[in-house]
Amino acid sequence: MVEVGAQESAVVGANLKNAIKYQKDLDAFCHIIRAAIQPTSLPPLGGHLPTLQGDAWIQRESRSSINSPYNPDQDPTTNLDAGGGVTRTVGGMATHWTCACPEPHDEELEMCPIERSAMRDLLQHAKTLLNVHEDQFEHSIRHQLVKKTLLDAFASQGRIVKSLPLAGERSNPNDEYITWSGVDTVLGSFISAKDERGKDRFKLLTECLVVKFVLEGDKVDGALVRDLRAGQEHLIKAKAYVAACGVICTPQLLWNSNIRHKALGHYLTDQSHTFCQIVLRRTLIDKLRDPNSSEQGDSASTLPIPLNDPDPQITIPYSTEYPYHTQLHRDAFSYGDVGPQIDHRVVLDLRFFGRVDVRESNFVSFSDKDRSGRTNTDVYGMPQATFHFRRSNDDEQRAQKMMKDMCDTANILGSYLPTALPAFIPHGIHATGTTRVGNDPHTSVADKNSRVRAGENTLFENLWVGGCNCVPDSTACNPTLTAVAYAIQGANDLNQVIGGETFLKLLKM
Repeated sequence: MVEVGAQESAVVGANLKNAIKYQKDLDAFCHIIRAAIQPTSLPPLGGHLPTLQGDAWIQRESRSSINSPYNPDQDPTTNLDAGGGVTRTVGGMATHWTCACPEPHDEELEMCPIERSAMRDLLQHAKTLLNVHEDQFEHSIRHQLVKKTLLDAFASQGRIVKSLPLAGERSNPNDEYITWSGVDTVLGSFISAKDERGKDRFKLLTECLVVKFVLEGDKVDGALVRDLRAGQEHLIKAKAYVAACGVICTPQLLWNSNIRHKALGHYLTDQSHTFCQIVLRRTLIDKLRDPNSSEQGDSASTLPIPLNDPDPQITIPYSTEYPYHTQLHRDAFSYGDVGPQIDHRVVLDLRFFGRVDVRESNFVSFSDKDRSGRTNTDVYGMPQATFHFRRSNDDEQRAQKMMKDMCDTANILGSYLPTALPAFIPHGIHATGTTRVGNDPHTSVADKNSRVRAGENTLFENLWVGGCNCVPDSTACNPTLTAVAYAIQGANDLNQVIGGETFLKLLKM
């Protein structure tokens, strides 16, 4: 495994949210997320400073060769609003993800090239691999309060209210804390596996950049790897290669390797996203009080919620009438920290995620050589990414409907926290599709097994892709579980090609 970032935890690829410090103080983890995500393409800042005196250098050209996320070609109106954030570290975004793993609705699998029942089986295997549970917060007082309140409110509409499926489980022996899943959960014991000679089967290269794949016809002959600390490059040869570098860096690597399928980078899809925070109603809180207690109503001076009560983790699943995924919970994001001004026990986050249309015209492009032979590059010397993303009119209408439903739901439960009124969150949190899988060789970069296409009718012998970039559909749910399902299908194909055990068999061992 080659990773451009450093290893930031003692356990390879662990979720950093497992630290007791962050489980006791979610706001502190918000800063970890902000620091972890690097933008890849931002519109350039103005270089003219009118008060600058003397012979100080002034930027006079619109195009600059400074290696930075400020991209002279980026139109601010078509950028992914978050600048196309990338997490470069061992474990990637799994070091700080929410661990929400809802299963996609059939409408979120319309373009799935895998037969539906087989895909449902793969999703169940993905849940096992990620250690997904729905019962780890059932003993939370607030969880049960929010759940019952919404069940009562939506009973006449027939809407389902349930516990949010999460990748993690209560720690043993102290179940006050959660062990959240990360890359270490997936690697399991394989990370310390030995071969027949007693040598390690797994090797991790950190702070090393895969610059490109060296091709020989329809086969990858090696991966050119740059050791960033040593400043040296060397060729790594293997039976099989998997590019799993995220929605931006995976197509970037293929582009730099001169693998340029016409769908590469296209069909970039993201989600509409609304957010607010509320303070729970006093009338709801009062329902938690002991009716035999002398502290009632306005005279109650303490909250009837223990300090260590687990946070609520509720969802109202996607449906045809309400086509969005919802999370009613408390968790750390790069936004939404509450601060010390208010008791966290009465605060609830509402996050709604909606589908957007899948369109070929939404894409990420990569800088190619201009007439002078120069290529604009990012901070790592790779071709600069530029985003071309617009929402359709239908997307806007669906987003407005979703915002209204979120506000209606919020009003059932409480009043808005003044620092987190209902708002649309910038795009880029759940992007998919830039190396989409599919059966149509004209519109998919890889086949249903995630093997990369070398031509219209040919596949590379030994190159696969993995990650949310493979998901061909527009999803409202968090895409990680779906991406892992596709990865299991691809891993099974890879092992069959190189003559190893099938991945599904290994998973059951």
